[in-house]
Amino acid sequence: MKKILVLAILSLFVLIACGQADTTSTKLTEDNPVKIGVSLPLSGEAASIGAGVVSGIKLAVKEVNAAGGINGRPLQIIYEDDKCSRDGVTTVTKLVTADNVDALIGPLCSSAAGPGLPIAQQNGVPTIFYGSAPHLTSLGDYLFRIYPSDSFAGKFLAEYVINNMQKKKVAIVYVKNDWGQGIHDTFKARFEELGGTIVFDESLAQEESDARTVVTKLKASGAEIIVAPMYPAVGLVFVKQVRELGIDLPIIGGDAFEAEEFFGKKETEGVMFIAGRFNSPEEFVQKLKQEVPDGTINTLTPLGYDAVNLFVQVMKDVGTDKTAVRNALARTKFAGVSSSVIEFDEIGDLKSANYDVKVAKDGHWVLAEE
Repeated sequence: MKKILVLAILSLFVLIACGQADTTSTKLTEDNPVKIGVSLPLSGEAASIGAGVVSGIKLAVKEVNAAGGINGRPLQIIYEDDKCSRDGVTTVTKLVTADNVDALIGPLCSSAAGPGLPIAQQNGVPTIFYGSAPHLTSLGDYLFRIYPSDSFAGKFLAEYVINNMQKKKVAIVYVKNDWGQGIHDTFKARFEELGGTIVFDESLAQEESDARTVVTKLKASGAEIIVAPMYPAVGLVFVKQVRELGIDLPIIGGDAFEAEEFFGKKETEGVMFIAGRFNSPEEFVQKLKQEVPDGTINTLTPLGYDAVNLFVQVMKDVGTDKTAVRNALARTKFAGVSSSVIEFDEIGDLKSANYDVKVAKDGHWVLAEE
């Protein structure tokens, strides 16, 4: 009888001890979030685009944590403002080395991604980014681009100018940074391959505030159209001065003109630009309005949402070991909101890309007529 009583007491002690261990484990889990760093332009010339990405991220995080997080661990986002500039090296360094994030989203702008991504690669941090300069994925095997490379964009732009607009004499003026150079090079190669002629070829610094010298020379070039892959601030300076000097040529730029800081100005009325084509289902938009009521919704909002959920899907499968996450991303085939299938090629680029042509109209953008 005494033996039975002793065993019963021991059993009760074990059960209580186990119960305490489980509670402690749960508490530790709650105090141990999965951290994803985000480097985006939260201020400056592309802040409106960055705000749209943030809205998608916020919705995804809200849904993930409401559903129990990542294998019981809450998801935490740490934001840094790279201002669409070389500050990307500072923001990525902080996120990777000081905050010790498990993964990174961004940068958005190639001017921030160029100096920032090598830091993520050197520290073995799996990264999903948006910067479209062609060479960025070649910086390392931990880097995956969820936005089409400009190796697609430059070719699409050249084919559109030749085939749709029927223009064969082009003046190209581009922003002198990784992004502008990338579109310039791929556009020029494809345009000349199609029989077009570059009659004027100049660049402007991203910080340029006066383009009159370039615009004056352009006026005498004999161009039929101006191709202007520029960032919003310098692009606005350029377009204003083109119009002030009475140059009435069509202008078409790249996806940086999709920033409200550019197309929302009256001086840019009628300017065209190409941009990646992504899905944004009405159900998704309505959910955003409900769950992130103060958020900005733009073309890249679904990509912010998908970037988070890509990491979540992978981490639920393989955990947060950075090498395991990198390897899983390389082979993943993800059904996203922005695209029905998101998968990366051997260098970390999207396997396919589609584009729209848009035009600034009444302070907004609309799809250009075919």
